[in-house]
Amino acid sequence: MPLKFLAVKTFILCPPRNNIFPLFDSEGFLLEESDILCIATKCLAIHQGRCVRIGTIDREQLVRNEADYAWGKNCLLTVKDGVVIPFSGIDESNGNGYYVLWPQNITELLAEIHGYLCKKFTIKNLGLMSIDSKIEPFRRGTVGIAQDIFGFNPTKDYKGKVDLFGRRLEMTSVNIADSLASAACYLMGEGDECCPLVIIRGVENVEFGDKFSMANTRLAKEDDMFGGILNFHN
Repeated sequence: MPLKFLAVKTFILCPPRNNIFPLFDSEGFLLEESDILCIATKCLAIHQGRCVRIGTIDREQLVRNEADYAWGKNCLLTVKDGVVIPFSGIDESNGNGYYVLWPQNITELLAEIHGYLCKKFTIKNLGLMSIDSKIEPFRRGTVGIAQDIFGFNPTKDYKGKVDLFGRRLEMTSVNIADSLASAACYLMGEGDECCPLVIIRGVENVEFGDKFSMANTRLAKEDDMFGGILNFHN
């Protein structure tokens, strides 16, 4: 089966709080066995009411409150939920006068959505990703990243396998989740596209199951090659 990315246009989910489940009744939204569904973090946050009206709190303080670590006088760069991202993932765009924060307790929410969708479409294997856009150092423009996942293994391990010339690989693994999230994020868009759902179909060699999370992709800062560059502090 060829790899397909199917963007789903929906109605606008308005802050500060709005139920996400009616989005899954949108025209053209149909899931099949072994699909991976990408959901914009903003919609999940609005579902949880994770919105703060602009002007009711200092933005920098809000960013610091949400951040695990923060750098810079104006908190331009932060770590949030194991991801290096500006402003703790807080966004004003498409917020209609609200700051939209990153969703919380995301594994539990994705598990709830997973159960609902598997029952709705009578399927067993389904992957879910909460995705957002971020920037890369020294690169113009945004790329996608998986905030969290549910229902599938987000990595593919090549350790112990060989390369084209028979050299045994000792460290290599592929981050499936972030690789797919970047393409899906492009289809979602950054403006008025209103496509917060992207169905990915035909991904090969994916291991499905409810035992996986983005913890499978994370490294301790002392084991990460960037850990020595970033001065971690609160």
